[in-house]
Amino acid sequence: MSFRKAIRTAIFVTLILFALFIYFISGYQQWIETNYSTGFFPKLASVLRFILGSLPFSLGDILYSVVLTAVLWNIGKFIVRLFHPKDSWGKKLAPLLTAGIIVLFVYVYFYLFWGLNYYRKGIEHQLGLQNGAFKKEELISLNQYLVEQVNHRKEICLQKKDTVMNTSRIFHAAHDGYKELEKQYSFLRYRNRSIKSSLFGRLGNYVGFQGYYNPFTGEAQINTRIPNFVQPFVTCHEMAHQIGYASESEANFVGFLAATHSPDTLMQYSAYLDIFLYAIGNLRVVDSVASKTITKQLNEGVKRDIRTEREFALKHRTFLQNWTDAFYDFYLRQNRQRKGIASYNEVTGWLVAWRKKETFQSP
Repeated sequence: MSFRKAIRTAIFVTLILFALFIYFISGYQQWIETNYSTGFFPKLASVLRFILGSLPFSLGDILYSVVLTAVLWNIGKFIVRLFHPKDSWGKKLAPLLTAGIIVLFVYVYFYLFWGLNYYRKGIEHQLGLQNGAFKKEELISLNQYLVEQVNHRKEICLQKKDTVMNTSRIFHAAHDGYKELEKQYSFLRYRNRSIKSSLFGRLGNYVGFQGYYNPFTGEAQINTRIPNFVQPFVTCHEMAHQIGYASESEANFVGFLAATHSPDTLMQYSAYLDIFLYAIGNLRVVDSVASKTITKQLNEGVKRDIRTEREFALKHRTFLQNWTDAFYDFYLRQNRQRKGIASYNEVTGWLVAWRKKETFQSP
């Protein structure tokens, strides 16, 4: 065996051992919560954001492109070598092994540097909340509260003629929201802002993503091509991923708390609107009459924004989104989110539980 083959094999075996360690440790929620999610990870993530936050572009997007190209290139080399009868099987399989090492490295890095947060106890443990079944009356009450808040914020924005946020303002307002939220909950501390406009925004419109967190660089990427009033809440959602909330419903909840603590009214409006759409969707399932009654209470400005968002989604809907939805649904289910993509909707349960424990106070 050549030195190069020996090194490649050693790396592969080492990565396999790390993967087995990840599988083993994922069953210990309390250990992960104490030692990883509130111990090692916040320090690591803060350092990554400090180092890369000042870059004016998304390094994570570039790394995604490089890794995907490397994997496809090696798979292509393997296929080409299959048709070279003079090549030994060792030479034919070498590119496939290299591709496997890259994929395995990505898997191990992903879980060690962020993915283990899927297995933490999370916000339920930290706030003493239970996201379980709730009564229809509680859901109606939540929707009534949200429609009042979203109407109020929209009226303020229209009166001030303040209806558009540029990217810089969105990112600053989101950070301000987390600063205010930290005063109430120290464990929601966010330091060293690292939020970037996605380099794949145009593609994102057609595959269905509004934002995403890159665990390899600690950056939060925002699709700044989606409707402007959607971007503020998406930013707060992705920032929640940055501080260790991997669950989509928990990231929605933490993002909502941060956005509504921001002094920027447009930031607050974005959060109330987004969460209202989740809540009214849940109410529509159990009581369509009540959902219609509450929806009619929305003012015309809010209704116009909802139409804009729906028209945007329909305009860009393609078969690619069906594929990405299916893939992401599978991915979420493999990471303790039993409802897959539908887990985003579970933010409604967090809000109902929150209202039971504390009186909603608008900042």
